[in-house]
Amino acid sequence: MDEYPYPITVEGNWESEQAKSVKNKLQIYFQSKKKSQGGDCAVKYDDKSNSATILFKSSDIRDGVLSKAEHIITIDNQQTKLKVYKPSDIEEQADSTGQQVSRLITKCRIRTTMLL
Repeated sequence: MDEYPYPITVEGNWESEQAKSVKNKLQIYFQSKKKSQGGDCAVKYDDKSNSATILFKSSDIRDGVLSKAEHIITIDNQQTKLKVYKPSDIEEQADSTGQQVSRLITKCRIRTTMLL
C-alpha cells in the first residue's frame, strides 16, 4: 500500500453484515472524480468500527475529497451520510488547542507581571 500514502478516515452508519457491499461502494465512490472529487485509491475496511481508511495516490486527490462539503452513499436503498477526515486532524486539533491554552496563559502572566 506504499503507493497510496495519503489516507482519510471514513465513518458511517451501516450494519456489519453490509461490510462487503459497503467496501465496494466506498471504492467506487471515492474513485469517482464526479461523485467525491476523488481518484485512484485503495480501501481498507474495519469491520469492528463501521469505518474505513481510504488511501489515495496523491495529496491533491485527498484534498479534493476533503474539500467536498458532504459525502453520501446509498446502501440498500438508504442514503448514508459519511464523516470524512484526515486521521491527523484529530491530533492536530488537540495540539492546536493545547498551544492556544498555553499562549493564553503566557499572555495572562505577562499582563499580570506588567501590572505589578
